[in-house]
Amino acid sequence: MAEVMGYTKSSFSQIVTGKVPIADKFLNKLCSLDENINFVWVKTGEGEMFVSDSLNSQMTVPKDVWSVIKKQAESLSARDRQIDELMGLLREQIQENKKMLARQEDNATSAAAV
Repeated sequence: MAEVMGYTKSSFSQIVTGKVPIADKFLNKLCSLDENINFVWVKTGEGEMFVSDSLNSQMTVPKDVWSVIKKQAESLSARDRQIDELMGLLREQIQENKKMLARQEDNATSAAAV
């Protein structure tokens, strides 16, 4: 965010943490990131956060675009399932390795006691 607004990380951090007062220049740059951000709200906390209530407005998505989005979502879900299965297999393998290591340590302890 600092870079996008043209600040060094250090300067940005000082502004955000309140070590340096927030100047109108900073607020203008912040509000310029999205034309819907209400400058007055950012500066004073008064009014609405956004100039228009675009969060509640409806948007029409063409069917072909929606189809692509659905296919991508299905693909991501399938990948998530694969990852979950692989993680389960890895957990099982780790448990088996721990058991085998414990047996080896027990055997080594028994052999040393003899």
